[in-house]
Amino acid sequence: MKILAIIVNYNGKQLLERNMPSLVSTYQPNLDICVVDNNSSDDSILFLEKEHPEIKILKSDKNLGYGRAHNLALNKYPDYQYYIFMNNDLSLEPDWLSNLLEVMQVKQNVGAVGPKILLAKKKDGKYVINSAGLEIDKHYMAYDRYEGENDDGKYSQTEKVDGICGAVMLVSRKVLDKVKGFNSKMFLYYEDVDLSLRIRDAGYNIYYCGKSVVYHDHMASTANLGSSKRNQMNMKNRYISIKNRLGFFVAIKETVWYLYNWITWKTFHSKKLTLREYLNDK
Repeated sequence: MKILAIIVNYNGKQLLERNMPSLVSTYQPNLDICVVDNNSSDDSILFLEKEHPEIKILKSDKNLGYGRAHNLALNKYPDYQYYIFMNNDLSLEPDWLSNLLEVMQVKQNVGAVGPKILLAKKKDGKYVINSAGLEIDKHYMAYDRYEGENDDGKYSQTEKVDGICGAVMLVSRKVLDKVKGFNSKMFLYYEDVDLSLRIRDAGYNIYYCGKSVVYHDHMASTANLGSSKRNQMNMKNRYISIKNRLGFFVAIKETVWYLYNWITWKTFHSKKLTLREYLNDK
C-alpha cells in the first residue's frame, strides 16, 4: 500500500515551517509527501530542499490554484493506491492517518474519508470544530458540520456525510480515476464540494472519521483574499459544478436563486442572521 500526501503551497514558507514536522513524523512507513509549489516568490522551495530533502517538490511556473495543483501531482505520480489532498496550514495528531485508513479499509464502497478538523487557536481554553465533514443541501450549498461547536466525545464517531472539507481528504486512486480528479476549471473554492458530489454521483460513500484529528490555522493560506473575493469565486465555481453535473438551465436557476436570496439577506437580514442561518430558514 503506497500513499502520497499532496500539499499545495503558495508563498507559505512560514506555514510549512510550522506544520511540516507533524506530517513528516506521521507513523506510516508507506507515506510519501509531495509539495506542489504554485510559483511562490518567498523561500518555500529553498526551505523544503534544505530541511526536508526527502519530500518530492513539483514546481509550477504559474499559480494553478488548489485543485489544478493537486491534479498536477496526480498526473506526475500515478502509481499510488491512496492520495491525501492537504492544505499547508495544518498540524496533525500522530494517528490521524491510521484512523482514516482504517475507515477506508473497513467500510464498504468508500469514496473518500476526512478527519475532524479543529481550529488551531483555542476559544476559552477549548478546541472548536472547524469541520466535521460537509452538509450539502438541495441547492448544492455546502456547510461545515458542527462549525463553532466545542469539541467533545460526541464528535468522535465515524459516519456517512455529504462531503469532505478539502483541507484534508483521503481518496483512492480507483475512485480518482473514475471521477477524473479535481475540476480543472476551478481555481479556488468549492472544488472540494464538487469533488465530493461527483464521487457520490459515481456511487461511492463519503465518511467522516472523528477519531482522526487535525488542527487548522483557518484562512492562513488565503489570508490575502477578502470575503467578497472568496464569495465571488465560490459562487462562480458552484455554477460550474452544477452546469457540468446537471446542465445549463439548472445552473442558471440555482444561481438566480442564490443571488436573489443573497441580496434579500444583505438588504434586510444581515444584521440579525448569518447568511447560513437565513438560507436554512428558507
